[in-house]
Amino acid sequence: MTVSAQKIPSQIEGFCRLCSEALAGMDSDEARIRYTRDMLPRLLLDKSLFTRLLQDALAGSGYPDIKRPTVFDNEVPLYVDRQGVFSLRMYLWGPGEFTPPHDHSSWGVIGSPSDGYEVINYRREDDGTREGHARIVPVGNFLLKAGETAHTYPFDEGIHKTGNPTEGTILSLNMYGRPAPRGFVYGFDEANHRAYKILPPRRKKEQLMREALRFLK
Repeated sequence: MTVSAQKIPSQIEGFCRLCSEALAGMDSDEARIRYTRDMLPRLLLDKSLFTRLLQDALAGSGYPDIKRPTVFDNEVPLYVDRQGVFSLRMYLWGPGEFTPPHDHSSWGVIGSPSDGYEVINYRREDDGTREGHARIVPVGNFLLKAGETAHTYPFDEGIHKTGNPTEGTILSLNMYGRPAPRGFVYGFDEANHRAYKILPPRRKKEQLMREALRFLK
């Protein structure tokens, strides 16, 4: 990671060291998901850990680094495995805040230290051959209790929407595997049957610059 190891809480450092060793030797997403769903509650049920993370961030301790650029504005990176096997990220959710429906470029396991984190899963019904078009339908939703987890798969098999239907502010802890080299995730406009790319900040700027150059000629 780019932050000093001394600043990372021992719970996270030890957890991630175990996961790095175990996940590197697995050959399927199903095995990685099973392992992570078994392990992640060890962190989720430690509310003192999240209290420390939030207090340290507000105090400007440098970890977690809330100034680090991220794809989503409520995202806080906690750990990126040196071998690229996985990353661990915290997300903050105000009352009523949800993501748009979106896919992923890797497997993932998600959970919350608080009750009320909602997950809505979708099925894609078109074949994906028409650029910018997608037809998705919800196929189930559920509320996670504190310490419970859900999982997602890469690409069309992992389209979901997550967020906070409660009147309080909650957080989630999400662990993602090695991303595919696609470089973006798809967001979906369910009502208008539209798919669009969600790019990391630097790649978005580069793309817009290339497009702006065309119009300057």
